[in-house]
Amino acid sequence: MKDYLLFMDVSGDVVRDYVDAGKVELLPMEFIIDGKSDYYTDKDNGINVINFYKSVKARADIKTTQITPAIYDEFFDKYLKDGHSVLYLCLSSGLSSTYQSACTAAENFKKKYPDVEMLVVDTLRATGCMGILCERMIENKDNGMSLRENFYDLETYKFKLDACCYVDDLNALHRGGRISKSVAVIGSLLDIKPLITFTPDGKLANWGKQRGVKMSIKKLVEFYIEKAEKTEGSLVYICHADEDTNAKELAEKVKEANPNCIIKTRLLSPIIGAHLGPGALVLCFLK
Repeated sequence: MKDYLLFMDVSGDVVRDYVDAGKVELLPMEFIIDGKSDYYTDKDNGINVINFYKSVKARADIKTTQITPAIYDEFFDKYLKDGHSVLYLCLSSGLSSTYQSACTAAENFKKKYPDVEMLVVDTLRATGCMGILCERMIENKDNGMSLRENFYDLETYKFKLDACCYVDDLNALHRGGRISKSVAVIGSLLDIKPLITFTPDGKLANWGKQRGVKMSIKKLVEFYIEKAEKTEGSLVYICHADEDTNAKELAEKVKEANPNCIIKTRLLSPIIGAHLGPGALVLCFLK
């Protein structure tokens, strides 16, 4: 039997080094900008992420789409047909139906290719939390874990992941149906930034609000100080919607709070950025 392969969809954010080295392959996802379909791959093909955020800042009409069982069938068939098993990190079932679609595809593959497996991890998270989990998955495989050993470890480890973020553009939340137009207008006038985290079942929840970027960054750091693991080498991901200056400020303050941590900063996946809007800043870490 051939070695198993590692995958994650692009709603997760992991540093490109792992992708470029062939440690993990990312499953593209489709979205629609002003009625035109495009794909994000986190590679040089597909839409350029900087251009994507230009569209976001220009208030383009952006919609994301679900990955269907048929898309999973087409994407993974060549790997399973070739004798490889698959371990796949999927966007939270609390945010999307992609996990259910992936499980349906896995059941179909079990009948089609009984000698190999497709195991799907419902990460219950998104963005940099999935990046942390992806690094764990790669490390586990490099250390000799079998497919199922790796799967069961990730199913436990995912409950150590936590995240917080602020939303800079309330109109993005209005377009997503999370707040009314009047709340978006008044909140924008008052420079209110909603603060968001994950529930245990992988959904988004408001945990407060703050006025202005500086105070919002301060609240993210306080959230981190209260909840984060602070052992040597603890991993932190900071993901931003093309707001590098604010991301650097957050990284500096997190490092001051925990000099032992390792911080990795990258652009926020367009799949998540489409919903959080321009200026969003996400902090992901181990509890």
